[in-house]
Amino acid sequence: MKQYLKSSMLPAISLATGILTMLMRFWLIGLGRDDHGLLCAGNFPDVVSWILTALMMGILFLGTWNLNEAAKYSFNFPASVRAAFGILLGALGVLIASVIELFSAPDAITVWSSVLGLLTAPALVFVARCRKTGLRPSILFHGIACIFLMFHLIAHYRLWSGIPQLQSYAFELLAIIFLMLSCYQRAAFDINQGKRRPYAFFSMAALFFCIAAIPGSDNPVFFIGCAAWMYLTPCNLKSLPSKFPKNDA
Repeated sequence: MKQYLKSSMLPAISLATGILTMLMRFWLIGLGRDDHGLLCAGNFPDVVSWILTALMMGILFLGTWNLNEAAKYSFNFPASVRAAFGILLGALGVLIASVIELFSAPDAITVWSSVLGLLTAPALVFVARCRKTGLRPSILFHGIACIFLMFHLIAHYRLWSGIPQLQSYAFELLAIIFLMLSCYQRAAFDINQGKRRPYAFFSMAALFFCIAAIPGSDNPVFFIGCAAWMYLTPCNLKSLPSKFPKNDA
């Protein structure tokens, strides 16, 4: 299967599989809840959504397995207006989510998460400007995004941990986890320590889960913006050219 699964196909596969899983979950939610307030588990859309998730993880594992390393920043993240636009959409999603949560009578952790989100949005705008011109930003900017996602995860997991059904929160939980991991791996490129294989795996998994998490989410704009961010800003997924320098400043 590896010979037919090219790394360059991963963004399109993640997008398509994420949309299909999203449709299954919209179908599942549309079927309503039982007398205990739980989604109807074990039916066709429920089972298929989990099968698609397992299939996607397998595809990402195989698709990134033979991805050789190329630490050179300009090879992985060349100047791109398209990628810059994706980062701006991510910044917009983070900004809207943070403003909404800040004015929704939050507790202390949610306030910290929202404030960090308000700092992350302009940080990503600066990253978008750098990506448009091909410059490498300081690790500080992706570092702020990592910290925000960590607090965002903690703030929401306190609520999710009391929900008895995985289908109700697992996709949102995994979306934030993979966003955080991909952002961490992306920050490593800013200090010339990035690895294509883990970054490609985490960012494409984040794309899949962000799309799949939209149904039932309290703040779908966040996941839509982050899905666009991940889809439009992958590292270079092409094979490393011969005699291409693997390290640079």
